[in-house]
Amino acid sequence: MNNKENTHCVVLGASHKTCPVALRDRLGFSGNLLDKGLSSLGMLPGLSEVVILSTCNRTEIYAATLYPDALRDTLINWWAEFAHMDAAELVPHCFYLTHIEAISHLYTVVSSLDSLVLGETQIMGQVKEAFQLSQKAGKVGFFLSHLFQSALTLGKKVREDTAIGEGTVSIPFAAVQLALREFDDLSPLCVGILGLGDMGNIASVELSTERVTKFRFFNRTLAKAQNFAARFGGEAYDLYEMPEKLKDVDLLIAAASSPEYLVTDDMVKKAKRSVKTVYIDIGAPRIIDPAIAKLPNISLFSIDELSRVVEDNRNKRRHSAERAREIISDAVDEFAEWYATLGVIPLILSLRKHHETIGQELLQKWEHRVSPVEMEHLRRYNDELIAKLLHRPSSALKRLGAAGMGLESQLILEKLFDLKSED
Repeated sequence: MNNKENTHCVVLGASHKTCPVALRDRLGFSGNLLDKGLSSLGMLPGLSEVVILSTCNRTEIYAATLYPDALRDTLINWWAEFAHMDAAELVPHCFYLTHIEAISHLYTVVSSLDSLVLGETQIMGQVKEAFQLSQKAGKVGFFLSHLFQSALTLGKKVREDTAIGEGTVSIPFAAVQLALREFDDLSPLCVGILGLGDMGNIASVELSTERVTKFRFFNRTLAKAQNFAARFGGEAYDLYEMPEKLKDVDLLIAAASSPEYLVTDDMVKKAKRSVKTVYIDIGAPRIIDPAIAKLPNISLFSIDELSRVVEDNRNKRRHSAERAREIISDAVDEFAEWYATLGVIPLILSLRKHHETIGQELLQKWEHRVSPVEMEHLRRYNDELIAKLLHRPSSALKRLGAAGMGLESQLILEKLFDLKSED
C-alpha cells in the first residue's frame, strides 16, 4: 500500500504510425501468444502489472512499475527476444512513454484519435478485451484497473459528446471502398470472405449493401461459415476447401487471425485465374503471402494501403477530434489529481485504524454489560460514527495531497494522533 504513490504507468508500443506492416506482423500477440506474453512479462523484474493491447494496427504493452526509466530497456529486450528479432531492429520503430504521457496516449487510443480510421468503433471493444484478458490472467492490480476503467469511461464519453463516430468508416468499409475503386461494380463478382469475426461480419454487411450475392465464406468452423451463407447468400467452406475454391473468387477480403499465411503463393498459383483478381488483407498479422503480388492478374492490398479512404474520413472528423482532445485533456488532469492523492491514502487508512482501535477498546468495555442485541446496535453506531467523523478530514487530505501538501499533512497528523506508534 505504501508504494502506491510511487507507481508509474509506462507504455512500449509500435503502431501504424511508427512501424511498417511487415514488422508489426512479427510484433503482434495473436492466438495463444497473448497468454504466453502475459505470463512471461509477469516475471520481469520491476514490473507489477501489465496489459497487452494487440490489434491489426498496433501492439502496445502497458505496465505499472516503480522504475519507469529502468524498465524501458528491459521491456524492449524482452519484446525483441519474444518476437525473435534483434533489439536494434525494434528500437527505431517503437515508442516508450511514461506516466502522464502514457495515460494521455491510452486515452487517445481508446477515443480512436490514434486509429488508422479516425472514429472507428472497434477500438473500445479491443481495449476492453485486452484489459479483461489481463485481469483473468491475474496481471492487473489496483493501478492499471483504475487506469483502464477510467479510459473506457472516457471512450464512452467521447462517443456520446462528439460526432466522431457518426458515419464511421471502419477498416472493412475502407476495404470495400478500395474494391469499388478497383472494380467499379461489385454486384456481379464472386467474393470470398476469409475469417468470420467482427471484421468479417462488417465486411459482409458492407458488401451486401453493394448488392453482392455470390459469397464464398471460409472459416475454421464450418458451421459458422454456413450461418453466414444463410444470412448473406452464397456458399460455405472450411479452410481445407479454400485452395480449390479460390479459382472462383474475383475478390477476397481476408480478416482472420493466424500466425501463418492462410493464403499462400502456391495456393494462388494453382488457382490459375486469367482474369483480374483482388486480394485485400486486413488480418492481424497478415494472412496472405505478399509474394502473390508478383503473380499476373493479381492485385494485393494490405491494411496500410487503405490510407486514402481513411484520410478522407479523417478530414470529415477533424472538428470532432478537436473536441475529443479537450475531453481527453480534462480526463488526464482528473487522473493526475487522483494520482496525487495516492500519497495520502496510507495516512487516511492509518487515521481510520487509529479511530477503529479506540472504538474497539470502548466496545470491549460494554460487551458484558449489555445484551447481544444492544451490543450489535453499539457496533453499528460505532461504525457510522467513525465514518461520519472521518469523511470530511479524508476529503480534505485528498485535496491537500493533490495540492502537493501530503507530506505536511502527514507530519501534522502523526504528531496529533501519535500514528507512528501504531506501525
